Amino acid sequence: MIRTMPSNNLIFLIFRCTLVITFFNFPTTIAQNEDRVYFEYLNCSANRRSLTSTYQKNLITLFSSFTSNASAKLFFNTTILGRNSTVYGMFMCRGDIPLRLCKQCVANATEKLSTGPECNHSIEAMMGYAECKLRYSNVPFFSIVATSPAYLLTNPSYVSNSTISFMIFLRNTMNRTAEAAADSEARFSTKEANLSHSQTLYALAQCTQDLSPQNCRTCLAKAIERLPTCCDGNQGARLVFPSCNIWYEMYLFYGLITNNPPKRLDPSPGFSSSSSSCSRDLEI
Repeated sequence: MIRTMPSNNLIFLIFRCTLVITFFNFPTTIAQNEDRVYFEYLNCSANRRSLTSTYQKNLITLFSSFTSNASAKLFFNTTILGRNSTVYGMFMCRGDIPLRLCKQCVANATEKLSTGPECNHSIEAMMGYAECKLRYSNVPFFSIVATSPAYLLTNPSYVSNSTISFMIFLRNTMNRTAEAAADSEARFSTKEANLSHSQTLYALAQCTQDLSPQNCRTCLAKAIERLPTCCDGNQGARLVFPSCNIWYEMYLFYGLITNNPPKRLDPSPGFSSSSSSCSRDLEI
């Protein structure tokens, strides 16, 4: 299974017109011999529809298309059309994980979104695991840079050398990683750079594949701009936007198959983001 670093104590940012739910040690349901995926966050709108609504039925169709496509691709977006009930949906798996793990992650997420009490019947939602994230809405969002709601985890350990020099080194490495991600067809890249003879920085950047190269650069640049505020001197951090995400650590965390449990990341206090937009009410 993939080595990841979800936290059991998560922090969520509260945004206008959204219902934000915090979980502690949220269990992931897996069958024996299946890959394990690690739940991280859930953000859903307070606006909801009944089980009998056309929008709710379209959501079921959307989730079915997610699970059927996750076995063949790491990114997928689609639109389920309906009269005043159209739903737009997307999933994205991390670019370094195998398809079997993407399929497992998407299956877990769609099951919790469709049957769990937290977001069931919500018009709009975004759910994330360490391995994938899903998003749906009644408002079109494809090809648009979205940086809110934002989700952040930080490694509680700090660098031993100068914080200022480390942050400059981190910014330069993340900028190179972001540029490579924007230029790639998969909108995904990883880089490593030697901080010293004994320390290596590992960086990951990814955008949703519906973004143009320029929009991918814009999204990742906004994430990198926040590093001095959110993660000054931290040895690792993961910052997730709806349209892109960055992750760095002082150990190799991507592309590994391991039986070791994930290390812990702690929530970073005082991190803020702009308010998210409300979803439009549906007339069903």
